[in-house]
Amino acid sequence: MGIKMSTKPKNRDRRGRRKGGTRRSDSPRRPDRPKPPCSICGEPIQDITSALSRPTDGTPVHFDCALKSVTDKLNPGEGEKVIYLGKGSFAVVELEAYQKRLLKISSRIDWENLEEKSEWRRELMADLK
Repeated sequence: MGIKMSTKPKNRDRRGRRKGGTRRSDSPRRPDRPKPPCSICGEPIQDITSALSRPTDGTPVHFDCALKSVTDKLNPGEGEKVIYLGKGSFAVVELEAYQKRLLKISSRIDWENLEEKSEWRRELMADLK
């Protein structure tokens, strides 16, 4: 005779709960940070964590504004697209290769200077700790 296996979870009462620790609602709220203006379009940056540093002066810019600026500068041809590679770098890739999940990079631009962190980024990192 075999052993009968139950299909019910053993800890049905604990299912879906966090294991110890503080709950998010109990944790103290961080103060609201001021929303700096984008140095390209002038609109406030709602999500500063997605902002990039402008290469000329290190001021924060919207990601979309940086992408448009890079696209205008690199001027991709027909069948090409500008993508964000990460760590402040953009590149022009062939669209056909991009759709096949391959990266054929025809040109690349480093938007952010990774050697120097901007003051606003240092403040943000300190707040997140």
